Amino acid sequence: MTTGTSDKKRKRIGQVRCQNCFERFSPQKGVDRTSCPECGWEWYISWSGELAKIRKPVWDSWEEHIAETRKKTK
Repeated sequence: MTTGTSDKKRKRIGQVRCQNCFERFSPQKGVDRTSCPECGWEWYISWSGELAKIRKPVWDSWEEHIAETRKKTK
């Protein structure tokens, strides 16, 4: 691993990548669920020190988004 790669990874500590739109964002430290500022999908977050990780989607939020999308396409 080069120094440049190591610096990039350090800058991303505390960030997650949305599993819907793949946009990287920083949830508020310590929260257990958050939504992507880009697409609005909601995720459960776990923390290991400063490192944030998406665990799973908040299914109620997904069902609302799907229902809204279906209404728009009709």
